[in-house]
Amino acid sequence: MLHLLSHSRLTILPVAAGILALVAASAAPVVAGTINSNLQIEAGKTFELGGGQEGAFTVTGRNTGPVAVEMLGKPEGGAAVVRGTVAPGGAVEARFAAGEMALLRNTSLSRMAAIKLKISGDTLALGMSYADNR
Repeated sequence: MLHLLSHSRLTILPVAAGILALVAASAAPVVAGTINSNLQIEAGKTFELGGGQEGAFTVTGRNTGPVAVEMLGKPEGGAAVVRGTVAPGGAVEARFAAGEMALLRNTSLSRMAAIKLKISGDTLALGMSYADNR
């Protein structure tokens, strides 16, 4: 029963759907959402979140691991600025501006860090990666 639509309709439907999606995306402001994560950061590594996104986002959570996690913010084109350190068992709440990157740095060179996070706001296009501590 896959052949109920004619060939011309099969071609037009995806094109029309694509145009509608493009119009909706260009008319819509920043998309909000929530990401929940049980993040683990290897020893000597930094988790990089965001950078270049159109809207702001907020990171809240609790350090569930055995080592401290340093929180930094890095504005577009700027240098990273330390926002604070989250001790084991400690809570974090930090807001990041449009285009700004959140950096969560494992302060240990030998132990895994763990932090339970809730990320809200402009989460649609947040980049996520790991880098060596600098």
